[in-house]
Amino acid sequence: MKKSTIWLLILILVVVFVALIGVEISYMRSLITIHTNDFDGAVHRSLARVAYFLERDETQRYLDLELEERDRRMLDAQSSMRKWTLVPPSSVDADSIPFDITLLANPAFYSYLTQMPEDDDLDPERKGISLEDVMTSEDLKDKYLRQKDLLNDVVLRVLHQASNRPVEQRVDFAQLQAYLDAELDMQGLSSVPYHYVVENKLGEVVYISEDFEDYYDGFDQFNYRQDLFINDPGYVYPTIYVWFPTRDQYRHTPLGIFIPTLALSLLLLVLSGLVVNSFLRQKSYSDMKSDFISNMTHELKTPVSCISLASQMLSDKDVAKSPAVMEHITTVISDESKRLSMLVEKVLQLSMFSKNENKTINFKNLDLHEVVDVVVQTFKLKVEQSGGFLETDLGAEQNCVLADEMHITNVLFNLLDNAMKYSSEERSLHLKITTSNLDDGKSLLLSIEDNGIGIAKEDLKKIFDRFFRVQKGNVHNVKGFGLGLSYVQMIIHKHRGTIAAESELGKGTTFNIILPTIKN
Repeated sequence: MKKSTIWLLILILVVVFVALIGVEISYMRSLITIHTNDFDGAVHRSLARVAYFLERDETQRYLDLELEERDRRMLDAQSSMRKWTLVPPSSVDADSIPFDITLLANPAFYSYLTQMPEDDDLDPERKGISLEDVMTSEDLKDKYLRQKDLLNDVVLRVLHQASNRPVEQRVDFAQLQAYLDAELDMQGLSSVPYHYVVENKLGEVVYISEDFEDYYDGFDQFNYRQDLFINDPGYVYPTIYVWFPTRDQYRHTPLGIFIPTLALSLLLLVLSGLVVNSFLRQKSYSDMKSDFISNMTHELKTPVSCISLASQMLSDKDVAKSPAVMEHITTVISDESKRLSMLVEKVLQLSMFSKNENKTINFKNLDLHEVVDVVVQTFKLKVEQSGGFLETDLGAEQNCVLADEMHITNVLFNLLDNAMKYSSEERSLHLKITTSNLDDGKSLLLSIEDNGIGIAKEDLKKIFDRFFRVQKGNVHNVKGFGLGLSYVQMIIHKHRGTIAAESELGKGTTFNIILPTIKN
């Protein structure tokens, strides 16, 4: 699959996931907005009804007072009229006659009360005439007007008397609490705690809810307000302020449904990212493997070609007659065979280590300085022939480690060989090997420093990957399989140590190896 196709699929996957999460977040916001609007609307309706009930209660009180006063006046009038009239027939109990304030406006009834009867025949009941029969349409109209006058009087008293009274005298706060509880319960908000205060027209607090008194101090975070007695004259009214401390939690209640969905979407996005990353790594490994096979084919082809050519020369009779040529040919065949064997062994050895097989590691107490001296003596001539020099500074006092001599030797040879391969053409090679003990007293630091071409930052984190090879220039002009540093890291880890590289492009590279020490 082409790289462009892979990145296109990744882009489509990212866009789909971002769109999916965006839709979920948008829907969550919309649901929160709807839930908030429903909550606000329910509270506003509750407060409006509470304000209506308070005003209705006040009107009812004034209406009751007005009726009581009119009843008292009518009773006084009835008592006075009885003094001026004769007692009704004995068969009619005057106190048993139902009293209606509108009967006083009925001329027939008034005539009945004031007319001096000569006999019992004047009694309407005796004549078969009920009190309802004497109510004509004019009487009903007059009754309506009197009832209207009654209500108008009550309204005028409410407007002119009640509006001037302090709000604490107009509102029964216990009843106010009951109204609030009932209305919020009716709106489905009985489980939401709230606090409230009541202010008069001057903005002075006249009442604080009992559960809010202890920590109320000019609280300015009230969510809702409602004017009371809005039919009072003027433009300033008493006000109730209500605060719901858990309002935000209630608003975000719908999130409980979508949080798992959003979490699963994010988890799916992370898993998809891991899958894509694994796929890219596998593709990278596949490319490096292809590069490795190409390099290995080239590396193996060279000794095979040399051996094949030498074999053909041996079949030439003229060559067989010259002992010097024969010796040279046999030397070539031997050297190339060793080289071929070494290449094959290197690949097999790394393959064996990749399966975590420890059969080839023989741990023993090893003086690391002795190993370094042997490697330096062997490698120093090669460095000097290239025009460079190799120096050592073995300052570690605790230099005994538990290690495999062969593999540690191979590690040193690999690192020094890489330093030579990637040396700078502008200056002579300078290699330095140093040892020192760390502050913990239990570890040894082995550093191999060169002044070569260095390693770019983007390549520095990949140099220990199998098959990875740093380019020298624009092409891989350095022979190798890309297995050397992978082998080095694997060996150091099996020795319970660590290896890290520090490098600056154009200035050189330093490999730092830390190994645990043992007492001499």
